[in-house]
This record gives sequence, structure tokens and C-alpha cells, in this order.
Amino acid sequence: MLAMTSFESFKTVHGKTYSEDEHDKRFGIFQANLEKIAAKNAALAEAGEDQVHGITRFADLTEDEFQFFLGVDANIKAPKMEIFSGETVNATSGSYNLADDNLLTAVKDQEQCGSCWAFSATETIETAWIKAGNKMTEFSPQQIVSCDSKDAGCNGGLPTQAFDYVKGAGGMASSSAYPYTSGTGTTGTCDSAKESATVGGTVSSWAYAQDACQGFSACKEDTDAIAGVLKAHGGISIAIDASEWSSYTGGVMTSTSCSSSPRKMDHAVQLVGYNADADVPYWIVRNSWNTSWGNDGFIYLKMGDNTCGIANLAAYIDSI
Repeated sequence: MLAMTSFESFKTVHGKTYSEDEHDKRFGIFQANLEKIAAKNAALAEAGEDQVHGITRFADLTEDEFQFFLGVDANIKAPKMEIFSGETVNATSGSYNLADDNLLTAVKDQEQCGSCWAFSATETIETAWIKAGNKMTEFSPQQIVSCDSKDAGCNGGLPTQAFDYVKGAGGMASSSAYPYTSGTGTTGTCDSAKESATVGGTVSSWAYAQDACQGFSACKEDTDAIAGVLKAHGGISIAIDASEWSSYTGGVMTSTSCSSSPRKMDHAVQLVGYNADADVPYWIVRNSWNTSWGNDGFIYLKMGDNTCGIANLAAYIDSI
């Protein structure tokens, strides 16, 4: 009875509707996920972690179905690029958030399309564009999803390849001029008229915050370099392991709950800040699953341990 009450509340909160046959199937999946969440929270509490899991928009999905909300293929070979050589920041104390400098646009929603790479790239271009002294503008992830031929639209890609596309396109259209339509999983055909209606977001060069890692060896996190990039250049596109993120609702996720291996990277997001003064120092990461997920659309990852692989492919815009 309690599970059914929770399920009815879940449907209301997340606007879920099903056919009669589908309803029973989804309720069964929901019940199984509730049991997994309870077991996970109990294990985390016993380990002394403050990470919390609960009912999110993904609570009626199987693990296989959840994969449609990711979008990084760990087998794609990342390009070799320059490494940040600017001033680092002693990140053993203090805090910083791009939002404090009014550099963040609203949290977005990729919906049921593996376009996280395009959203991560778009957000990093946005913050670099604002950081360079330009007007805050929300650019179009749809332009990248549909027009970037190096990547695979809803079937995945890499933010660095998206940067290359945007440079060749001469910038980006606004989200209002080229709105997002791939939420149901369809990449769509590039609209050349909308693609050419660029309003900014030109990129000249990009680099890694630290040495990149692919293959079987994870990076050792260079915390001070990453913090230095955040303060000097804005947000950082990162590829991570989000396989255990579906039920995250708060607290600091540690490396015991996700993999740092480059072979496990399956999602792209944006690193936007840190809090080294917290009891468990953490990075602030913006996701593209709307504000109803996590901490109003953000997740906190423990600093210093390359949690979920945040340092493996950490790319930023070096020049606009």
C-alpha cells in the first residue's frame, strides 16, 4: 500500500501517464527501485556517508532504459589538446561557484536523448562567452545535436568534438531561434537556416584542465589546476560515470559509489564550482536532467579523488 501511495505521488509530481497494461509494469519497476534505494541508503549510512538517494524522475525505469538519458561513448577517441598552464588555485580551502559571478544560465533538460555531450558543450560555451564580457545568452543544444556530423546526435558524442563543430559553424544560434526538439530521442535533420542564424558563442581554442586519460588508467586529479581553470575561464565540460546517478537526491557522492575509470565514462556534464570548506570537500556539477533531479539540477562530487572520473576529460574554452 505504501509503495502504491508513493507511486501515485511520483506520477503526479513527474507528470507520468501510462496505458492500463503499462501501469502495472511501471509499478513493478518502481517497487524494485524503491528496494534498491533503501538498500543503498542503508549501506551509505553504515559507511558514514551523507550521500542520499530517493525517488527521482527515473524511478519507473530499468537500468537499461536509464541509458537513454546518458550519451558518452567511452570508446570514442578523444583528441590530443593543450593542457592548462595558467595560474592554479590552492583549493585546500575556500569555495567558488560560477553562479556567484552570474555566469550560469538555467539548468537544462536533455530528456530521453543521449545528447548530454551537446548540452555540456553548450553550457561551457555559454559560461566562457559571458566570462569574456558578452551578454548572457542561452545557446542552442539542438543546433549541435542535429548539425554536428562528427558526433551521433541522440546516440552520443563528445563535448570536444562539439567545440570543433561550433568553431567551424562560426558560432551558435540562440535556444529560442533553434529550440530543442530531440527530447523524444530523435536527432533530427540540421536546419541550415536556423544553424546560420548565429548570435554569438564563437570559439577559437579549447584545452584540457589537466592531462587527459582514456583507456584503462584513470587520471590522478589535479585539484588546484581544475580550480584555476574555473576561476580563469569559466565552466568545464567533463565526461564521467553516471551509472549510479539516477536516484541521487543530495549529499556528496564519493568514489565508492561510482567509477573513476575512463572505460566507464557514459555521461557529460559541466563542472561549475567547488566548496573546499565543507566537512567533505566537493565539486559542484551541473547536470542536464532538469531542476527536479539532485540538488536543483546539480550534484556534489568529492574533491581530490577523481570521483566518477571528473578529471579524465576535463575540457574548457581557452579563447572566444
